[in-house]
Amino acid sequence: MRKLFLVMIFGLISTFIYAAPFGLKMGMTVEEITEQCKEEPSLVKDDIYLIKPTKSHPLFDYYAVYVNEKTGLYQIRAISSPITTNKFGTELKKAFNSLKDRIAKTYGKPKVTDKYSNSSDSYHQQDEYWFYSLREGSRELSAVWGYDSALSDELESVALKCTVSSGFYEGTGQLVLYYDFKNTSAVEDEQDEVF
Repeated sequence: MRKLFLVMIFGLISTFIYAAPFGLKMGMTVEEITEQCKEEPSLVKDDIYLIKPTKSHPLFDYYAVYVNEKTGLYQIRAISSPITTNKFGTELKKAFNSLKDRIAKTYGKPKVTDKYSNSSDSYHQQDEYWFYSLREGSRELSAVWGYDSALSDELESVALKCTVSSGFYEGTGQLVLYYDFKNTSAVEDEQDEVF
């Protein structure tokens, strides 16, 4: 009797450990995703649907799921509300670091990229042009999980990136969180068959 009880407890614990992002799992159909949402998913184009998951995070305003007819759910993107920031990107960097640290509690330490890539223009590499260079595409601030180790929840990778939504030298930016499931490569292979 005691062994049966332990097996049942272990089964319950493993169910809770498998906590898929926003309550969504790899391979889910649109119908299954609908069951995890506050309202019907809205088709944007091709495989992309906008959703409002029941299990959401207050930082994010928009959620998009990528659902292939054959393989089901293969990618999730969550986009934050606009974050007003100064020319140094102070507020956006603070939000990025806070979220990165929270995600690291689930997936471990990420590979962080914080660099300026336009070597021909050292002038805009200065801290006071941080926001401007991010807008221009010369600067990147991102974190990636799964680059050197396996992730739970059937995920291939998780990535967090900073983007600019409006402004020039200062303005608003957003955080974009990407979840790529292991079946993403199957979808890409299917799309590449046309070549």
